[in-house]
Amino acid sequence: MQPDGPYRYTHLLGGSPVGKAWAALDQQGRLVTVAVLDATVAAAPGWREAFAGTANNLAQAPGGTPFTYADFAAAAPWVAYSAEAGPAAEKLFQALGVEYAPAPTSSPPASGMPVSPASGLPVSGPPGTASGPPSTGSPDAVPATPTSAAPSPISGAPASPGTGWQPSPVSAAPQSPRPYAAPEDPFSSQTPRIVPSTPRRRRPPLWIGAGAAVVAVAIVGGVAVWALSGGDDEPSAAPNGVATVAPPALPTAPPQSPGVEPPTPGAWPTQWPKFTELDEVRTLSDLEGLGFPVKVPVGWQCTPAARADGYVRYTCGNSATGQQLTGGELIVRDCPEPCNAQWQNAMRAVEEAWGAQWIRSGEYASYAEQIIEVDGEQRHGLVVVAYFRSGEASVVNRQVVIRMTAPVPEAYQLRRFAGYIRDVVVF
Repeated sequence: MQPDGPYRYTHLLGGSPVGKAWAALDQQGRLVTVAVLDATVAAAPGWREAFAGTANNLAQAPGGTPFTYADFAAAAPWVAYSAEAGPAAEKLFQALGVEYAPAPTSSPPASGMPVSPASGLPVSGPPGTASGPPSTGSPDAVPATPTSAAPSPISGAPASPGTGWQPSPVSAAPQSPRPYAAPEDPFSSQTPRIVPSTPRRRRPPLWIGAGAAVVAVAIVGGVAVWALSGGDDEPSAAPNGVATVAPPALPTAPPQSPGVEPPTPGAWPTQWPKFTELDEVRTLSDLEGLGFPVKVPVGWQCTPAARADGYVRYTCGNSATGQQLTGGELIVRDCPEPCNAQWQNAMRAVEEAWGAQWIRSGEYASYAEQIIEVDGEQRHGLVVVAYFRSGEASVVNRQVVIRMTAPVPEAYQLRRFAGYIRDVVVF
């Protein structure tokens, strides 16, 4: 049975005791390979975290393999790679320490594959640990070849990449690893980022602390901000000084510190402050491409940073510098139709969130907050990812992303800004 997701699966590439690798086509007809963790395995303690952590570790390693999209919150988590990445899905399963077997060349089409909770390979016990000891070396290391032993029953959880956690004995209850964390502090490091289409790298801005590894750099108002890069060339500067970028408008590589998936159930915090009549604010109703007005404190500016077909990004915040800087990114992009849960989860998974836990807020929104450290000083980070209706059809077809930081005492500025956008857009 073919897995769920926003792709048209063409045929099976191979399998392991914990999942399968598929060839598929995206909505633009481009060939991709997709690694899918079996839903039964994902429900076992530790496997979902290990799958997501391994994918991110492989993407961030020097000369690594960035993925195009992913949905780590799905019942059967998946990671998609461009065809140019080669056998990336196979490498992912091998890095998990499981045996991977290519599909026979004479295998039937994907539509005729039998339903199997494993991957066409023998599994005699409930999923948990891989057939053979998990890798205890570098989390970025990928075995050159699959293990030669036949897969044995899966009895526990895998070693979670980057944590040093080891599975308990078969007779003991499996332990859950800690959520995946980036191996280094992204907010004070000057290490450049990997751009998926080229080996060029970029320095992350102070406002965001760490990039989603999907951007080029633009300088707007003296503040380093991101410009989305999806092609082989550098974004060209438009006559008005705004970086013009080529589609696709969706991020095409993993963030340095994604949010923890899946989102925990919750609601929009009712205690967050809102703008009142006593606040000194101004309303910006002419921000091209947003489709809604924006209310900001007096002293804030919203400067266009980048745009493409179905995508626009503004830098909003005060004019301060250094640790007094308050503000960040306001992004609106089209959501591929139908903008279903698979696409929404995939688009959220590639947003930078400083490793914070996503919290579900209604059917179409999630948010995350985190105290981050930049140059030895603590700052408050807030990111909101939501989907809303636009156009005459009144269907959910657009995504809004708010990603901002502020000195910790100024966190209320970010919260009331996000609350205003929520009330205006209605998500």
